[in-house]
Amino acid sequence: MSYIYTCQHCSKQYMVDEDGEYLCECGRVFHYPMASSSFKAHLSGLAPSYADSSSAGIRRAGLRPRGRRHNRHFQHLSECPLAKSSLICAVLSIFFFGVLAPPALIMGFAARMMIADKSYHYSGDDLALWGIAIATISLSAWSVWFITLL
Repeated sequence: MSYIYTCQHCSKQYMVDEDGEYLCECGRVFHYPMASSSFKAHLSGLAPSYADSSSAGIRRAGLRPRGRRHNRHFQHLSECPLAKSSLICAVLSIFFFGVLAPPALIMGFAARMMIADKSYHYSGDDLALWGIAIATISLSAWSVWFITLL
């Protein structure tokens, strides 16, 4: 009998024929059937149901590649939108009296956290760093200018 398992991370559904450890296309390992822990049951919220589709996208976890090139299909990373926004706000803060520097700093640090989390598959750490640096320089320069006016 076949059951449907829905990945908790990417919401992709798979046909599961037997108990064991599997590897999802998003790179996460899942166990079928799930442990009877209340925490995991709370996360999934989905019970397997009967289905009659194929399980072509699933591989046994014992056959998964190991090492640094584990996620080769995720080499094409997209730029983090917060990193781009941070850099744009930082550059604009130079011309708008440093008003946009605090949002640029917040977006820059948030982008760095998202880029560090591998489940997002984002790149652009250099953009976030430049946004943070330019926003810091802009904020400090406009602060010094404002203080000298007083």
